[in-house]
Amino acid sequence: MKDRIRLVHVVWRLSVGGGIPQVSRQVLAGLDPERFDCHAIIARPAWEEDRLDELGAHVTVHALDHEGPTRPQDEIRLGLRIASRVRELRPDVLHAHSGTARLSLPAALGSPGMPRVLEVHEPLKDGLHSRLTNAIEVGMVKAAGFRPFAHSTHVRDATAAIVGWRPERIPLVPLGVPVHVPDPAAGLALRAELGIPREARVVVGVGRATQKNIPLMVRVGADVVRKLGDTGPPVMFLVIGRQEPEIQALIEELGVGDRVRVVPPLARLSDAFDAADLFLSTSHYEGFGLAVAEAMMAGVPVVGTAVGGVTDVVADGVTGRLLRAGDRGGLVMACRELLTDDALRARMGAASRERALSRFTRRHMLDGFARIYERAALRRRRG
Repeated sequence: MKDRIRLVHVVWRLSVGGGIPQVSRQVLAGLDPERFDCHAIIARPAWEEDRLDELGAHVTVHALDHEGPTRPQDEIRLGLRIASRVRELRPDVLHAHSGTARLSLPAALGSPGMPRVLEVHEPLKDGLHSRLTNAIEVGMVKAAGFRPFAHSTHVRDATAAIVGWRPERIPLVPLGVPVHVPDPAAGLALRAELGIPREARVVVGVGRATQKNIPLMVRVGADVVRKLGDTGPPVMFLVIGRQEPEIQALIEELGVGDRVRVVPPLARLSDAFDAADLFLSTSHYEGFGLAVAEAMMAGVPVVGTAVGGVTDVVADGVTGRLLRAGDRGGLVMACRELLTDDALRARMGAASRERALSRFTRRHMLDGFARIYERAALRRRRG
């Protein structure tokens, strides 16, 4: 298109942490500034810790400076302020996110001809969000013209069933991770820092949220350590991320504190993948599975639960093993198999990297988002 597309994201906060803010930052900063004029309306203040200047000069952030808890009257006030700002900006595309999409509804109602898209992170049903939130968002799709798109076939198909559409009507845009060249030296340096022998087999898991099921990760690690015993190289399980005190207490209760360790967040998560021989995902649910894709990009095979978007990312039997959610015994068996079979682990690791490079790069993701916006803007210009 010859004219730049003015895009307005409505998002709660553009923090450097958290899945939705991180992806939004990557999209806003990564879109071609010759094709897109990017704006973000955030409910929270523009805090220094969020490093919004890193987004680039072509991204304008409009902070509404809401602090503290949010009451229903606060949401109404925020929605009206967002609508006012949207009227001033006159965007070609308004971008809302599931979970907080209701904040965009007054803006959409006040500008009937404005194209609007809804990024669906989780199926619009009872789960992470309230019934009221989900009901509003279903109505926004069915009656208020918000066109949904999803990052995994699971979310797409579930959303299609909820709103009564064919799945093909909902575009699929897989998320992407940076192209990472495996760096054995960085992995060895992290091992040395943590006191892990070079010859040890290292299993890495990442996360803190309840859906990650970190207690199961710890129990699987303890079972694998016990079953392998002293045969072969030592095995270490690293749980990366801040954890509740109960997790360390569980490790001590199981008596595996020397083999299962909680590691605080790293400046470079890629170092953990470079140090890893295997990635373990024990989640109850994943909308996509970014950490899984990052591990695969580093050439690390995956043992994980077949939930949500993970089934799109991992090719079972090719790039790792997938088990049903909560299958502790199956996860233990799969970890043992890959930790004791060097040839299989190397083959699946190479296949993991190849799959990540061909499907889940940041460039693939940005191209997918750009197509969503261009199609939406084209509908308006044709209209």
